[in-house]
Order: sequence, then structure tokens, then C-alpha cells
Amino acid sequence: MSFSTERTPFIRDLQNGLLDEGTFLVRRAFLQKAKNNKPFLRLMLADASGHMPAIFFASPMELKTISALAKPGKVIRIQGIVEEFQGVKQLKLLKIEPGSGSEELSRFWARTPQNRRQMYAAMRELIQSIASNELREICLLFLKDKAFMRLFLEAPASRQVHHAYIGGLMEHTLNVMRTALQLSKTYTYIDKDLILAGAFLHDIGKVDEYNFLLSQYEHSEAGKLKGHTLLSYERLRDKLAHVKMHALTRAKLEHIVLAHQGKRIWGAIEEPRFLEAYLVHAVDAIDATQFIFRELQKNADAQGGDLAWSEYSKYLGRDIFLR
Repeated sequence: MSFSTERTPFIRDLQNGLLDEGTFLVRRAFLQKAKNNKPFLRLMLADASGHMPAIFFASPMELKTISALAKPGKVIRIQGIVEEFQGVKQLKLLKIEPGSGSEELSRFWARTPQNRRQMYAAMRELIQSIASNELREICLLFLKDKAFMRLFLEAPASRQVHHAYIGGLMEHTLNVMRTALQLSKTYTYIDKDLILAGAFLHDIGKVDEYNFLLSQYEHSEAGKLKGHTLLSYERLRDKLAHVKMHALTRAKLEHIVLAHQGKRIWGAIEEPRFLEAYLVHAVDAIDATQFIFRELQKNADAQGGDLAWSEYSKYLGRDIFLR
């Protein structure tokens, strides 16, 4: 069969029925056995618009061959049938071939709609506005670290929940910093420098949490074993060794990072013990949650019609009113 990525639909546009041709990124692939004990290949396919489960039945010999080319991180070309199974849309694959190797990667990875160069400049300006020499210096150490910034500019803010695309971490971090700055104008008694530095540093460990520079968004071993809160603390601790900082300031900055998830059940190592730590947690949660609300609205708009309520969100634990 002849393929063209220009002709193949995105996952968000797939309708039930025959899909003559498709080009997708393999996120996951593993062999399973059906109830009749026949082996099959289960996959998670993705492009910039979303992801969809897929299955492929074949002889053990063919499955072995297909498994070798349909590995996570590989682009494959497929033919199949889009169907509903137990209330979930999936692809029943009829044919799998390797990708051409010349596909445009932007087809498979969503990117921030914001200009990353402009976001970086805005972030640097906010950091330069920090009056405290020691807090400004620790933040600038990260900006001057080329290896770190290469990761930071590309990293997602999460794997699925919010800002889960290239540049998402920087977009989310800048939003948190800007909101923190506004809070410092309303609550003039808070430490503006501390809250701005904490807002910048709160999620730095996410550059280590995911294998996002590979062709997949999966948790790294360190991400699964430690989580981004501890990874952020470790990144901060390493840089603090190169800055002369007052012991109490250091302790507060470390606490903001360790407590930014808000509650231990949400991943915090400690819960916020002073106002600035709580406010960094609050603005972090606000930016993540508003993103989920906005995506539910956008998904409903894309479906057309005049829906009053969104689909159920497991992250919010409810559907939302759209009108």
C-alpha cells in the first residue's frame, strides 16, 4: 500500500470504520495473550493530537517480526479498522510497516503554542527583577547551565494532565512566576523575591522525570523511583553548593520545592509551613487546574454541537459546565 503523511488523518479526527492509511508514533507495545490463549500485540499509538490504543493479531512468527519494528519511539505506518471496544475507541490493525524515516516530528509531538524565545526572555526578566542577590544568583545559575536549559526548554510539564507537550514546563513555570508576582502586589507583606525564586524552581526536577528527548513521553527510572519533587530538590541542592546563602533563606527555598505539591498524598515531601510556600503551591495548582478546564472546553468545541456538559475528567473528579 502507498502512504503519505499528508493524507493520513490525525487521531483526533478518526471515525469508526476502515482506516486505509495512517502514520503514528508507537508510545507503548507489548505482547499479550487473548482468552483463547492466542498471542497478540497491544500498542498505544500517538500523534500531536492525542493517543489511541491498538491491537494486532497475527501468527507468533509474524508477531515476533512486527514487535521488532513497532518498538516504543518508532514511527509506523498502518492499515486498520477504528472500532469501539468496551466503550473505548481503538484501532484493530490489519497491517504494520516501518515509517519512512523522513516524517516531520511535529506531526507526532504537540508543542507549546507560545513562542519559547519570548517566554525565555520574559522569565529571565522576572529573575533579574529579584532584588535579593543570593536568590537571584541561584536562579541565574540554572539559566546559565546550558545542559539544564536544553532540557528545560523542551520538557513537558506533565505526561498527560497539563501542559503535556514540548515547551510545556517553561510555559507552566512562567505562568506560575507571573501569577506569583501579581500576588506579591496584592499581598505586599509577602517576600516577593522568595516567592518568585520558588516559583521558578518548584518544578525543575521535571527535566529528569521523563524520557522526553527520546521519541516517547514515559517516566524515567529516576522519575518513577523518586518523583519530580525529590528530583527538584536534588537539582536545587547541587546548585546551592555554589552559592553563599543565608541558612534560613536556603531552608525556606528548599521547603518551597519540597512542599509545592501541597499535601503528602499529592506528592509533597512536606506540607507548606509558611505563607510563601503555600502561595507557590496555590499558584502551581491554579495553573495546572485551569489548563484542565480549558482543555475540556476545547475538546467539547472540537466535537461540535451545543454541549452543556463536558466529558468526565478523572483529574477533576467531575464533568464541567460548558455554557
